[in-house]
Amino acid sequence: MEQRRTARLLGGVSIVAICAILPFSVLAQDSLDDPQLLGTIFITGDTMIRSQQRTAASVTAVDADELDALKGADAVSDVIGDMANVTLPAEGGQGGTPTVRGQNGEGPNSGATAFFGGTAPRLAVNVDGHYLSYNELAFSTTSLWDVERVELFRGPQTVSQGANSIAGALIIDTTDPSFTSEGAVKLEAGTGGRLSASLMASGQVATDVAARFTLDHTQRDNFIDYTDSAFSLGDTDQDLSSTTGRFKLLWEPSQMQQLSTQLTYAHSDSNRPTWEAATGDYSDYESTVTSNPSWAQETDTAIHDLSYAFDNGLTLTNQLQYSSMLTTRTTSPESSGSAEIDQQNLSNETRLVFGDEIDTISGVLGLFVSHTDSDETLNLRGESVFDDEKDSIGVFAGVDYRLTEKWYLGASLRYQSDRVQRVGSSPFAANDLDYDETFDAWLPKLTLAYDVNDVTTIGAMVSKGYNPGGVVLGLSSQEWIEFDEETSIDYELFARTRVFDDRLGLTANLFYTQFKDMQRYVTSEAVDGYFEAVTVNAEEAHAYGLELGFDFEPSDVLTVKGSLGLLKTETDEFTSADSDYSGNSFGSAPSSTFGLSADWQLRPDVTLSGSIRYSGSYYSDDENTDAAKIDAYTVANARATYTPRDNVELYAYVNNVFGEDAVTSMRYSRTIADYEATIVQPREIGLGVHVTF
Repeated sequence: MEQRRTARLLGGVSIVAICAILPFSVLAQDSLDDPQLLGTIFITGDTMIRSQQRTAASVTAVDADELDALKGADAVSDVIGDMANVTLPAEGGQGGTPTVRGQNGEGPNSGATAFFGGTAPRLAVNVDGHYLSYNELAFSTTSLWDVERVELFRGPQTVSQGANSIAGALIIDTTDPSFTSEGAVKLEAGTGGRLSASLMASGQVATDVAARFTLDHTQRDNFIDYTDSAFSLGDTDQDLSSTTGRFKLLWEPSQMQQLSTQLTYAHSDSNRPTWEAATGDYSDYESTVTSNPSWAQETDTAIHDLSYAFDNGLTLTNQLQYSSMLTTRTTSPESSGSAEIDQQNLSNETRLVFGDEIDTISGVLGLFVSHTDSDETLNLRGESVFDDEKDSIGVFAGVDYRLTEKWYLGASLRYQSDRVQRVGSSPFAANDLDYDETFDAWLPKLTLAYDVNDVTTIGAMVSKGYNPGGVVLGLSSQEWIEFDEETSIDYELFARTRVFDDRLGLTANLFYTQFKDMQRYVTSEAVDGYFEAVTVNAEEAHAYGLELGFDFEPSDVLTVKGSLGLLKTETDEFTSADSDYSGNSFGSAPSSTFGLSADWQLRPDVTLSGSIRYSGSYYSDDENTDAAKIDAYTVANARATYTPRDNVELYAYVNNVFGEDAVTSMRYSRTIADYEATIVQPREIGLGVHVTF
């Protein structure tokens, strides 16, 4: 009965939300003197650049000005946590990757199974063309310094992003070099040992050549106090730090204005514990565990971008990317699970684009290839050694066709092939591993949209998502267990409008997603009394919900933004696990999320800002264990900025203003025979200065 009430409520709210946009668009016709004067938000993370009004996917975009206003935020995770139907179960680390519409971005394997079987994220995170690996996503930090744009796409994005994006895609573009000289310095300090220092310099270095250099460092203390006198620190580092450096060189020859080419080199170095989790009375931020591994992540990335615009309207782009990643897991003692993962990735994407959304027909033809090689060693009761190779090929094409003045049709198709090879041995396995499987899929997407007027678009979209299969080791059975690829079909209705002289923007996406052979990480009984965590396929599952977003400028000195997410998830058939999970909700999938922020320019030189985010209750796992159910919670942040000069900002911030100590995720630890819980980061108060020149 409760499920029916939830479904009726969600359906009613969704229909009202979509339809409510239409009256706003009618009122807008009387308030706009010239629709062409409207500011346009462009979405760049798809295969073709489109305005947000013509983008069917549920996407939230945050530009450089908005990012700069987020004082006290230093990582991309600080931005997306406020977005609709996005949950951050922890402050990073294992189990702390974003969950989007109930899909864990970490991927099908986690913890020990991620090492023995290998894994890849379910959420594609692309930084300037480099896709983050599993370990980068889970155990490193993506800096916000000098970021031009962040775009979060919800739902399967395999058609545009390829494998490992069935949960969505997070696109992060850093700022390109400028031919005008500019620079910036930022210093920040806060409670909890938080320190941050950043700098940027950019300008012309030769004829037609510009360069940009950025450096960012942040650090803070672990907010958990390990109270057991037997806690073994050893060589582990329980505090958090992240350093990112980037250099870009842009060449735009004046004698060949169709050509633009850019080289990017980036280096990142980070450290963090596996998790910051409490035991006992969680609000004390204390733990009785006797060890906690730490992770050091080092990545070097080189990217070459080339773009050539032909006179006939065609544009050819090519992006070549190489990354070298070294992940070191340190334990105490060293023989209790220290590990090293040495990984290289080489990828290339070529696109041929013609036309844009104002043309009758526009489209793209592209090819993406990627090769990843990993050498992995683990020191735990002997040595486990694995060699892992992944090869991906994606061929894609898309066309947008304007059927009439008001109707347009979009069609895309991608062929995706993924080969997964993994060989190795472990004292925990009865036999050596020799896994070699190729997965492939045809992935269509179809969009039909209608322009109600110059500022309002409604439409429908259907697309297919896919993620390749893999293998996992059952630690109790000592057997290798294979799991199949997972697929999804996503149906969406969408609406977009900007009204009242562009002061109010509204977006809405209503979705229903069917999953087949969904990959889930579960605990099952291997032999009598012995349990193991493995990845298996759930035959059938579904999710449906709604995302609403608005931005409103009621006056020249006040801006308000907000989002609402409603979500219902259910596993329909799940016979692969020893326990019957049928009828259960997905883990880390709250039925509602809400975010609201406001910026008020009190005086020309003083701005006050604040934000709140709310998460409804949810289960920590697919088993829906009552003891691991998370209660609803709300977190508020506040900022004040003083600008004594045009190029100087002095500011103060308070994160978690009311000291919310809510639990965000729980897992049972057999080591201490009790639950460990991750918690909202304690209240943090800080000061900063930002100078530009």
